[in-house]
Amino acid sequence: MALLTEHFKEELEEISRTLRREIKLKAAEFDDLVELNFGELENNACSLIVLSISQAFGGRNRSAISLAIILQYIFMADQVHRLMTDDPDLEESKRQFPVLVGDFLYGKFFLNLCKEKMLHFLAPLAKIIESMNQGAINRWLAKDEDVDQAEFIKILEMERAVLTGLAARLGAELAGCPVKVQNQCEVIGWNLGLAWAASQDHVEEKVINHALHEARNVLLELPNPKGHSLGDLIDYIESHLQIRALKLNYE
Repeated sequence: MALLTEHFKEELEEISRTLRREIKLKAAEFDDLVELNFGELENNACSLIVLSISQAFGGRNRSAISLAIILQYIFMADQVHRLMTDDPDLEESKRQFPVLVGDFLYGKFFLNLCKEKMLHFLAPLAKIIESMNQGAINRWLAKDEDVDQAEFIKILEMERAVLTGLAARLGAELAGCPVKVQNQCEVIGWNLGLAWAASQDHVEEKVINHALHEARNVLLELPNPKGHSLGDLIDYIESHLQIRALKLNYE
């Protein structure tokens, strides 16, 4: 929903400015090296999960912005590495640049983690990076196989849900939430990420709807949040999945 992006307009603009400034290379612009072609969710979903949950439970805005930037670096690095293919006709530059640029972004994630004094988050972040990479490997190994839906959903969970789940959990941790609430927030983020990934991979609609339904169920169990409604976060993700579905149907 536009309302959510308007509510966090200044924060999202600062995140975007910081990313552009920090990944500006001397010899070339970022877009000259790799083409990510990010849409609305790719640009904002991880950041909005952190910002919404942190603010809902009274977290500090500055810390939430810093964490959002760190998580976006991880997401971007993962997406850049996925540009690699085994196409024998691929130009050498297009074969090398995704590896180099992706590693550069992972370096930026770690640098910011140190700079913002968030090294205590390194262990869980390293674990989800491992999961995302394993998910990508599993996808590649399954590309010529007849994979059933349950197995494919596990791949989506490893690739995306672990990241959005941790984004939600760390947002709650930054706000000083008890472990039970952190766990609940992680389930919400997990399901939002699964719905997002399932939509991108054109998984049947009932999988997407079930994930969104699970996120809403857990939301009802949370203590009364302060500030902006977390329901708006779920509505935002859902509305952009619907827009994506409409575009696919039109095409």
